[in-house]
Amino acid sequence: MSKLASKGQTLLQLEGKLEKFRIPELAVYRVDNYSLNRDGVAAQILNRFSGRTVAVRSSAVDEDKQHNTLAGAYDSVLRVPANSKDAIEGAIEAVIASYRENGGREGSNEFIVQEMVQRVSMSGVVFTYDLNTGAPYYVVNYDDVSGSTSSVTAGDGAYSNRTLYVHRTAVGEVHSQRFQRLLAAVQELEAVLGSQFLDIEFALGEDLTPYLFQARAITTQPNWNRGIAKRIDATLAGIQRFVRNRFQPFPGVFGRTSIFGQMPDWNPAEMIGRAPRALSRSLYETLITNHAWRAARDEMGYAVPHGQPLMVSLAGQPFVDARLSFHSYLPTGLPPEIAEKLVNAWLDRLQRFPELHDKVEFDVAITAYAFDIDRRIDEQTGDALAVSERSAYKNALRNQLKMLLADGPRGGVSVAMARIEHLAALQKSEASCSAKATIGTLNEAIEWTIQYGTIPFAILARHAFIAKTLLQSLVCQRVLTVEEMSAFQASMQTVASDLVEDMRRLQCGELDVGIFMSRYGHLRPGTYDILSKRYDQMDGFSEVRPSVVANKPTVAFTLGSAHSQKIGVLLEEHGLAELNANGLLDYIQAAIVAREYAKFVFTRSVSSMLEMIAAFGEENGLSRDELSHLSIQDFAEIVCSSLNRSIEDELRERSEQAAEHHALTAAIRLPQVLFDEAGVHVVPFQVSNPNFITHKAISAAAVILDVETSVSPDLSGKIVLIEGADPGFDWIFSQPIAGLITKYGGANSHMAIRCAEFGIPAAIGCGEQRFEHLLHAGQISLDCATGVINPLHQH
Repeated sequence: MSKLASKGQTLLQLEGKLEKFRIPELAVYRVDNYSLNRDGVAAQILNRFSGRTVAVRSSAVDEDKQHNTLAGAYDSVLRVPANSKDAIEGAIEAVIASYRENGGREGSNEFIVQEMVQRVSMSGVVFTYDLNTGAPYYVVNYDDVSGSTSSVTAGDGAYSNRTLYVHRTAVGEVHSQRFQRLLAAVQELEAVLGSQFLDIEFALGEDLTPYLFQARAITTQPNWNRGIAKRIDATLAGIQRFVRNRFQPFPGVFGRTSIFGQMPDWNPAEMIGRAPRALSRSLYETLITNHAWRAARDEMGYAVPHGQPLMVSLAGQPFVDARLSFHSYLPTGLPPEIAEKLVNAWLDRLQRFPELHDKVEFDVAITAYAFDIDRRIDEQTGDALAVSERSAYKNALRNQLKMLLADGPRGGVSVAMARIEHLAALQKSEASCSAKATIGTLNEAIEWTIQYGTIPFAILARHAFIAKTLLQSLVCQRVLTVEEMSAFQASMQTVASDLVEDMRRLQCGELDVGIFMSRYGHLRPGTYDILSKRYDQMDGFSEVRPSVVANKPTVAFTLGSAHSQKIGVLLEEHGLAELNANGLLDYIQAAIVAREYAKFVFTRSVSSMLEMIAAFGEENGLSRDELSHLSIQDFAEIVCSSLNRSIEDELRERSEQAAEHHALTAAIRLPQVLFDEAGVHVVPFQVSNPNFITHKAISAAAVILDVETSVSPDLSGKIVLIEGADPGFDWIFSQPIAGLITKYGGANSHMAIRCAEFGIPAAIGCGEQRFEHLLHAGQISLDCATGVINPLHQH
């Protein structure tokens, strides 16, 4: 059997030919025959399926063709009682009506009457190759919660978008019995049909029996790049060899193994994406993750794994080595045996709870002393430390915090801010001499951006994490309520507040466009993306109607005497009596505000570098798209190397090769958290728990923004969906948005701070699969207090 017929005829032809899949009993009828003999057909159905529940499904002649499908275009009616003539005829009429509504040839179409499967443990759809790229993966979209047989195909419910990727050669590495049974049935079906390119609708009973509802051809094959698909196997083998070595103990690094994640620490997936182009990735590596991250932590009194880049590239996808990150969260001078136990405990915790991968600084590793330190050691290290070791660790953390709060010359807020201000001065000087800025000055710009931008920004970002940890510990110790913590955060005036006020003035005609752009024009929704337009490159940026510009509510926070007294007692108990209550809150506020300002200044330098590269490309006939596939190293090499052909020809060839590699990068599927070799080939669904901001609950229409979106004319009352927490999206806060949902982002990420500041309900970092599901929602319910996000209706 090699040619697929209609949905109904295919199932009939498969009856008796499959051992692993069970096809629920069915009957197939032509619409024109039904129209001629309605009572007779209804009687047949009543007689055949008496006492059972059936589904009436579509089986249109144009529904399942080799090169196109109308999947979901026609109705199916489930749970129809087969002892009710009215119910059966009503279901049939509904399916036929959907043919008419969608322009189908009503008479020659068919409909299926099929016994409903009861007590379903899992249902969904299997694609035998990746639909978009043709990559050789079994892709299982499934629902194992609701018990519905149609939630995945209908796109209904919060659990209908779970996905498992299994490389076609790695089915034997699947450990789950239910997926073993399913994939064995799928492989048998491929053999019987003589095709590997199938779209299969299935269900699993409670006894794990696979049921087949539909098999049709994948229709996206003409869009696939066969060359990329063929290269995936070799690329995955290379990744496996790489991680096999990195999972071993590493000289000079604490921890017995590594775990790779896309969101721990410097969260590259949020900042540059899951599959970034070469320029974005290399710029992020050069400015941050190669060595600046270590230099900053070293200045702050953290232990650092010398000579180690934080980020690795797995086939072009960026991952943070969590073992290196955890090592760098240890206070310097800690005895090696304690350090080893702590890193191993945190690695074990992350492996047990991979959903915490974007919250490692708060819920996995301990990165600073706080008032709930004993609780955190209990929860996050268990019994890893002996009593004496625990005491030594607490003392080391306390001494480090004292040093940082003292704001000394190493690692203090004031010194880091002075370096940021020096960078701001350099930027003004650079702007006045912009005609001299050429690709030849790129290396110089990188050097002083790292020295006066990345390193102090990284220091201030770490202070902001410490500040948030201290603030949360005040809530944990019941000194502040959650509402009081929110009020304190909302009282902060960061650079985002200045931007919102200046946008209001701009759009009301109170501020000159040139002045506004001199302050904010460098911002772009994709900080490291040369394809993302800056504010000063967006058409109509200042044309938003004044009526939709929001004013940030002024919220004052005053620390009462009772609170001051409680905080004073805590400071005394924890050996931090050098500080008083107001001093502590001043530090917390200063750290958070400074971090936001530092990022604002730092991103101006990044933006200038990208424009320097863009100008160089224009001089040499290269588009921004071509430039996006070149690395920083490519440009550095051009400056100091002779060529035997033109710069345009040399770089275009490199760009074309890198673009082909990027297509491969995008086609490969890897888990968000990789902790064993099997994860290279078997990519399970991994839950991401969003970071909910405020305790508000709202329901509103959804609007989707991406890095190519210019300023929207009106976001009033909308829930905004964006992928990452980039400062280039700060313009959205100039409008009265109802809420914010992001795919990526941590508890202390840029947008988390912004939403806390403006009192906007948000779900930051809801994860790839939940976010993709929400993209199809016309309206969303967001309840931050209970931690629930639900699409109310689909587009």
